[in-house]
Amino acid sequence: MKIEKGRSYYGQDIGILVNASESPRVPGDAGHAGSFGYQVRYQITGTSFGDLVEGSAEAREKLIRAAQKLKTAGCRGIVADCGLMSRYQNDVAREVGIPFVGASLIQIPIAWHMVGCCGTIGIVTGHSDFLKEDHLRSSGWNENIKLAIEGMQTRSHFNEIVIRGGMNLDPARMSAEVVDAALTLQQNEPALKAIILECSNLATYSRAAAEATGLPVFDTMSAANLLQYGLCPPAYI
Repeated sequence: MKIEKGRSYYGQDIGILVNASESPRVPGDAGHAGSFGYQVRYQITGTSFGDLVEGSAEAREKLIRAAQKLKTAGCRGIVADCGLMSRYQNDVAREVGIPFVGASLIQIPIAWHMVGCCGTIGIVTGHSDFLKEDHLRSSGWNENIKLAIEGMQTRSHFNEIVIRGGMNLDPARMSAEVVDAALTLQQNEPALKAIILECSNLATYSRAAAEATGLPVFDTMSAANLLQYGLCPPAYI
């Protein structure tokens, strides 16, 4: 194994791009380092939420600079903490030159093929008004993949904690709201085959959503773990 010189510390293969936030983050959320079974390194992007919704040249440059800092620090792959960073999926990956997961949404085409390229893929997003076609296309979606989108913004505890920045997170209440969103998708879409949780704050509750619906559920952590596996596969022999 070749060890490159030139850094003051080693062992953090995965970097996480995060927006500045004071909202509580719990295990399962990519903003909580305890979610990972491996070492990660965080870098605050300096982008605003509005930049990620509508897009701007300034936000693009900030994300690229932040990702470059992670690469310089020794990270070999990068994961975005906010699903709306997916707007810049190709820009960051191309400019920085290491694998980049701009959102859990990058798993849309994977899930679609897993279920036989039929039925509907459900997306539970933090705010359905903020998830634009550009975010989906940058993640590999095309018109052949039928999507159903359910926003969390109408659910009171998610709105209080994630959208309005509340401090008193109740994981049981949040779990119930995520399950409600997943079940709403299933009730409205009889051909629903899989669910992707767009917002990284929701990944903590993937198990509950999967158990309630009986469907495969993908999230930011499943995308991060796929990247980590590719960078450092287990040695079987």
